[in-house]
This record gives sequence, C-alpha cells and structure tokens, in this order.
Amino acid sequence: MKFHTAFFVIFFFSLSIFSWASEEALVEDAIEASEEIVDLDEAVVEQPSDAKVEQEVDAKDEMPAEVPTDEKTEEAASEETTQEVPVQTGPFIDLLGPTLYSLEMVDERHAAMKEHYTNDALRGKKVVGLYFSADWCGPCRQFTPDLVSFYNKMNARKGKKDEFEIVWVSRCRDLDSYGQYFTHMNWLALPPQEAMGQRGQMLFEKYKGKGIPHLVLLDEVGNVITIDARNKIPQDKAGIGFPWRNPLVQLYTTIVPKTVRLMVKSQIDSVKEKAMAKINTLLRKKAAA
Repeated sequence: MKFHTAFFVIFFFSLSIFSWASEEALVEDAIEASEEIVDLDEAVVEQPSDAKVEQEVDAKDEMPAEVPTDEKTEEAASEETTQEVPVQTGPFIDLLGPTLYSLEMVDERHAAMKEHYTNDALRGKKVVGLYFSADWCGPCRQFTPDLVSFYNKMNARKGKKDEFEIVWVSRCRDLDSYGQYFTHMNWLALPPQEAMGQRGQMLFEKYKGKGIPHLVLLDEVGNVITIDARNKIPQDKAGIGFPWRNPLVQLYTTIVPKTVRLMVKSQIDSVKEKAMAKINTLLRKKAAA
C-alpha cells in the first residue's frame, strides 16, 4: 500500500512539473515566435570553396530516374494502389510523417533508397535523434563521421543493442546533394521533399535550431531529452551519460509506464494547441488594432 501511495505521489508530482515546464516552454515559444524568425541561411557555418570536391558516388545513379509509362508500369501502379496502407498513429507520425528512408549500398559506387513506415522503423527505439545537417556546411562534414562512430558505439552496448536511432533532417539544397551526403550515414532520413520543405523547417524551429549541425534527442514517446546533443557528444565520447536525461525526467521515465506517459503527453499537447490558438488570436487582434 505504501509503495502504491508513493508511486502516485511521485507520478502526480512529476506530471505537475511537466505541465509547469510545458507552460514555461509555451510562453517562450510565443515570445520567440513574435520577435524572431530563424533563417538557416544566416546560420554561422563554413561555406564550401569553389574547388571541386571528389565525390564517392554518382548521385544521378542514386536518385530515381524518370521512366516512361508503359503497360507494365501502369499495372505495377495499379497493384500498389490496391495494397492496403496501414493506418499509423503516434507522436512520431505527427512529427515525421508516415514514411522514412534508408540507404542501402548496391555496390561500391551505387546505392538505392528504401522506404519504411515510420512506426515500423522506430519500433523498439528508446532514443530517437533528429540530426539537422547539410553537405554545404563545413562543421557538419566534420561532425558527421564522429556521430556515425558514436551511433555505432551506443547501439553495440550490451543490453541496449539497437535502441538508438537517428533521423536525418536534410538541409541540403537539391536532390543530388541529398543523395550524395546520405551515403556518409547509416541511419534513417526524412524524405527529401519533406526535409527540405515545410516539415523540415517546422522541426528546425520547433527544436530551437539556430545553426547546423544541430542534434536533438527525443525519448520513445517523443518528449525532448536534450536539444544540445551536438555539444554533449564531444564532451562525452564514451557515452557514459547518454542520453543525458535530467535526473527528474529519468525518475519519471523509470517509474511511469510508457502508456501513461503517452497519455500525459497527449493531454499536454492538447493544452498547448489550445493555448497557442488563443495566443495567436490575441496577437492578430493586437496587430489589427
């Protein structure tokens, strides 16, 4: 009886702290949204020189080529449309969309994109990183090999094998660059049209992106663990403190089941949406006055 009482006391205490933190974050987001717009192009990053860079792959071979429509392709298209697409729900569907890409090497010089349903690709992952980077960014090109090494090391840990996943949110400027740069990574990626479009920009702003490379870590229900993993990895290359959770949050995730945390997150997100709608209404009225 004492254990159950202590459990619920800790749970509701944690919930109140999470709600308070969410309200504080909401106010900050509203203030920042009204005062500042993040422009990725103005981020302090090293621009590539005019010198040609030796390329390891033929990007044109990587990206799907246009194929003339004939009877076979029409039949294949009709078969695809008849296949049932699973209905996916959850925090990562809202954030990342229904599909993610991986890159599989066909041979030493060619690779092929493979599409995965988001929930299938992230099933069983305890930590999900969102990695914002681009081929034209010098610091990104320096950090990516270190991140690959760290990613492999964390996923090889005894008892925690393959619990860490990264989703690359490309800030590349075209499809060729996307394909070439993806060959230097061994994790998942947002589809290029999503990453380089509105979703990619929304995620960059949502997680306080000021420049690239930028690495955010989320837990299994989509709550933020840290938005500063880019700087924590060089400080803890062995990953002793990974994923660098706040002690209070660590306690919360340990004692509160995943299903309950999902319910709490859903309720908090609902409150945020309603509050943001009210704030936006007030801002519009103020601007019109």
